[in-house]
This record gives sequence, C-alpha cells and structure tokens, in this order.
Amino acid sequence: MGGVGGVGGGVGLEGRASARMFLSGHSLTDNPLPDYVLSIAQSLGKDFNFNEQIGIGSPIRVRTKGGSFDAPGWPGYSTGKNRDGSDMNVIEELLSPKTLGPGELYDTLVITERHDVLGTIWWEDTFGFLRHYHDRLIDGNPAGRTLFYHSWLDVDKNAPQTWIGHEKNALYAWECVATKVNLSLEAEGRADRVETLPAGAALVDLVERILNDEVAGITGGTSQKLDMIFSDNVHMTPLGVYYLSLVTYASIFRASPVGAAVPAGVAAEPAADMQEIAWNFVQAYYGKPKPGEHTMEECRSFISQNVCASFWTLLNQPNNITSCQNDFANANATQNPFRWPDPQLNLWPDP
Repeated sequence: MGGVGGVGGGVGLEGRASARMFLSGHSLTDNPLPDYVLSIAQSLGKDFNFNEQIGIGSPIRVRTKGGSFDAPGWPGYSTGKNRDGSDMNVIEELLSPKTLGPGELYDTLVITERHDVLGTIWWEDTFGFLRHYHDRLIDGNPAGRTLFYHSWLDVDKNAPQTWIGHEKNALYAWECVATKVNLSLEAEGRADRVETLPAGAALVDLVERILNDEVAGITGGTSQKLDMIFSDNVHMTPLGVYYLSLVTYASIFRASPVGAAVPAGVAAEPAADMQEIAWNFVQAYYGKPKPGEHTMEECRSFISQNVCASFWTLLNQPNNITSCQNDFANANATQNPFRWPDPQLNLWPDP
C-alpha cells in the first residue's frame, strides 16, 4: 500500500574529489554559506565551484513557476540573486553552464523549500516543483544528484526544547518529499534520485551539544549560548553559517571537513569542534541503509502524529493542528502528496 520498492539510489558514503553545485534557496542558505563551502573545499584539496539562486523568503514555486501558479512559462527560474548579479536564466545555466569552466556541468543541486514545510507541501506543491527543478539539473547532466536541504523554523532561545523536538521530527517531512520524488522517478525507469541534506537536524544536534557544554568557547546561559550561532531567532551568525557549511560540504563530498580552513571572523575554538560534530552527524546519517526513505503510509502517519502539533505550536497557530493531522492522515486528500501509487499524480510540464 505505500510501498517504497527500490527507490534508494543514494550514494551512501562514497566520497568524491570534485563537485559543481547549484544552490537554490532563501535567506537560510544565502551567502556566505556557499562561499564558506568553497573555502572549506579548497582548503581540503577538493575541486569545487558553484552558482546560486537566492530569493529571500521564497518557496520553490516562486523560484520556478514565479509569482503565480498560472503564470505563463517558467519566469521564476529567471529571478533571484546569483553569485554575480541577479535574474540569470537558471534553466539555461543548468542545461549549458555559462559560469563554470569550459565543458563543465553541474553535478549537484542543493535546494531548499521555505521553512514552513508542512504549509508549502500543502499549498505550494513542494513535491511538484522539487521534481521540476531536479529535472532541470538532469537535463544538463544525467549523472547529477539533488540534495533537498532541511530548513528550520524560528527558535525561542530562552526555551528551545519545543523547537529541538520539532526539528528532529520535521526532518521526516523533508525526507518524505524526497522519497515521493524518487517514487515518481523510479516509475519512469530512471536511476537519478533526490536525497535529503539534513541541515536542520544537524543544527539541532549542534544546539544540544552547545547546551550540554560540549562545544569549546561557547558559554553562558541558554540564550547567551544560542546567540553565538543565531543572529536572531532563525538566521545564523557567521559561526552558525560555518557549521552549516561544514554540514553541506560533508553532505556533498561525503568526506570529513576536519582540518578545514576557518574564515576570518569565525571563532577558531568552537569551529574546530564543529568540524567533528558536523562530520559525525553527516557520516551517521548517510551511513544508514536507505537514509531518509519511508513508505508513503509511514509519511502520512508520522507527519500527522509527530509533526503537525509542534509545527503549528511553533507558528503560534494551534487552531490548525487538528486539520493538519486529519489532512496528512488522509491518503485521498488532493493536496496530500503522500500516496503511492498516486492516481492523482500530475507532474508539471517541461519548460
């Protein structure tokens, strides 16, 4: 009934020496994140280059279809901030890169959804637009792979426990979207796959270690400690960005970032511990058999029972909890993508 079959296709912990990343996201993946990944990679002797599309506050829909679901064509792919300038045509860049070296192709798409992921799954067709963006990568490089980056909700730095518990469970929802894309790819006989990049869950792991006094150079009360990595309630300080860059590097290269360069303005003492913490988390995640793979039945049940309540509590809209639980448990609800086979499957057309 909600079978997975052989949708794995992940690379496990198979390392690589080079990568060409295209990053599509919003303020939680904005610079200096990719710049730090570049400096980490270069300092460890890896061959790396990137470009990006950043739309502040944007769901994937805005970065693909544009401002409206019924917009003609795909104007969203030509919006956002790029590594240099803005509004580059991403469809053309992924198909035939103009900003990489001669003959080079993008092999890695790192893409995130807006952080209120249960809302975007329901109202912004996260599944459909993630699949569409992944297909644009594969059009340019059939050997490409997509990493779906787990973004996190706002935290109460005085009382972070609700957020900690939520983001541990929320990872499952991001994984379920990736799994649904993979089911749709497998059904077409394709071998390419989307994997989850567990950034938010790795951030939770760091937060727990900071609160347990396991990270050198970070001291004080709960909110003082979290002020070292959070610049407000959701965005990162340079030190926090550095940690997520280590997680991103390790996820792309499946290699340890221990010993990497530390950028100017980032405290070296906690950074050294963060290198170990990031690698331990990423290694454990991708070292599991079929990481992040769930049946659609499991997705409906888990999100309904373990994600809805904390999600809407953190968004201060507890009146939405019951409808969220009922909606995600309902395999026949039109906007619920978590069913397979999916008689309602309706993929967006190619551009």
